[in-house]
Amino acid sequence: MDNFGADIDAGGRVLSKEELIRQRERLGKCVTCGVKLFEKTFFKRVALTIPGKVLNGRCLHCHPQNPDDEEILEASCIVADTSDSMNAAGSNRNDTSQNVRSLPAPPKSAKKMTGKFTSATFNIGRKFSKRQSASSSCSDSSMSNRSGTYLRRMTPRPSGLLIDDSGHHNSFSKEEDDTKFSSFSNTEKDALLALNQQDLSYADIIDIMTNNPHSSLVMNEGLHALSLIHEPDSNNLDETTESGGFGVIINAMDVCAKDGMAQVNACKVIFIACLNGENEQLAIAKAGVTVSLQNAIKSFSDDPIVLEGCLLALSSLCVATENIACLLEGDLIDQVINLMNLYVDNCGLQEHGCAILGLLARNDEARRRICNGGGFDTIVISMVVNPDDVEVQGQALTAVRAFCEIDDESKILLANSGAIDAVLEAMKAHPDLHQIQEIGCDVLSFLGMNDDNNRLMGENGTCDVVIKSMWSHSDNVAVQEKAIEALTVLSEHQNNIPVILQAGGIAAVLSAMQTHASISDIQILGCAILSNFASDDDLTKVKILNDDALDIIVMAMVLHSDNKEIQERAVILLRKLCIKENMQRMIAANVSPVITVAAETLPSCFEETSYIVAQLENAD
Repeated sequence: MDNFGADIDAGGRVLSKEELIRQRERLGKCVTCGVKLFEKTFFKRVALTIPGKVLNGRCLHCHPQNPDDEEILEASCIVADTSDSMNAAGSNRNDTSQNVRSLPAPPKSAKKMTGKFTSATFNIGRKFSKRQSASSSCSDSSMSNRSGTYLRRMTPRPSGLLIDDSGHHNSFSKEEDDTKFSSFSNTEKDALLALNQQDLSYADIIDIMTNNPHSSLVMNEGLHALSLIHEPDSNNLDETTESGGFGVIINAMDVCAKDGMAQVNACKVIFIACLNGENEQLAIAKAGVTVSLQNAIKSFSDDPIVLEGCLLALSSLCVATENIACLLEGDLIDQVINLMNLYVDNCGLQEHGCAILGLLARNDEARRRICNGGGFDTIVISMVVNPDDVEVQGQALTAVRAFCEIDDESKILLANSGAIDAVLEAMKAHPDLHQIQEIGCDVLSFLGMNDDNNRLMGENGTCDVVIKSMWSHSDNVAVQEKAIEALTVLSEHQNNIPVILQAGGIAAVLSAMQTHASISDIQILGCAILSNFASDDDLTKVKILNDDALDIIVMAMVLHSDNKEIQERAVILLRKLCIKENMQRMIAANVSPVITVAAETLPSCFEETSYIVAQLENAD
């Protein structure tokens, strides 16, 4: 049998020979002697070479090289001491003098800067699930750079034990070892040794914790081990969900309620599990995690690392709409707002806090509490204090949008809190980041639906910012759509039209329509806002044609001949442009054929098409 600790399970039961073989195969060990042969990474098993012991995953003790049949490699002959063997094996164990285990790097599927914008992509709104599509992993759709950094934060091994490949506890001097290890019960010793085995699965760790529910040491060690599994197997998580295993994690939080690092690890575990999808999010909430997280916030109110973990975990739970009801129990909303107000320059707390408030906006009662608790001021202050942090700005913009798109009162209250200026400053501070520009324009559209806001936005430079965004991101369809929507909303206030025109609005809209001629939404929006411009005066109508609008409008009608909305909006626009000064240009642009076709296919536009045809005929 293998050395101490390898032939017993967490409950102290001796493994049968068959069980031991299966365990060693799973752990990448030689099934005969138990020597480590493979190191498991996120995606594969890497064959080890330990001079004198292992050669490319082959145990040289049980399967020595035959000099008659194969070349004897140098690595199989040199016998190194223990420390050299450790190094040759790729440093399979961490430096025991530091007594810590560093978190592994995130899987390649995790976005390098899914929020920090060194590469400019980030997740807005925390809508994530491993099951969203077969081609996207949970990391791709969910983890911001800051979340990934938090997961990789090093935490001390709770037990203070590092078990070597022989199964021996070796981090203390003999006297320290005897004193400390003797204080553990036999069950705890077995559980700790089991938790320090290589390549334990998620389910294995949960089982060990389940068998030791009252041991704070085992619970702590289990949370630490689970927190290192950044990409758990979906089947293991499904099994944990079905068996109620997440209750074990919540129990561990409560058993280790006074240990900050245990709370940090628990928050990591909750966040990672929630990445798998709604089933896990619902199961974790049902297990009672909300109360445990609120208790942790109260107990560690002066520890920003624990607090950031709590908000990160809560933000992942808020994704499931069904969870919001239980999240409203207690004073969670007040806690989040108070933390954001207390740590205004802590970007991690601000990012996750804004995400939570934005996700809670879907619930009427939550919106009322956030509003009454000063949440709108808190979001705006977060943007003002942290102007350079893209993740904070992104989540804050998302939160503002979430409130604005639901009710009109929020538009007024957010504007009173300074949201309009905050949005514009975010867009100015990050002009090259299309995500900020896109969501910024979207927020401005919602805010501008209120008349008072609309009038203010026409006076404070909003039009200039939006049009600059269009020129800076001329190839980005989403930015163009949201920007034109924002300008359309602003153009509904008659006083704003001259401001938009002065800023170059006609040229920007026509450029978008020409660049994205195949995108129906841009053609619809473009025709709509040009119609608003054309309602101004004849000079504006002439200016629109001076910018070669006719060719672009006719092309839209030709390319989208089967799109009724484009045809209708284009006809309405042409009707407004149909003035004496424009007649010769309309004839030269060959408008008649497309109008003739539209007259036959669009009974709803009979009046407009008839007028245009008559004017063109009279002009001849």
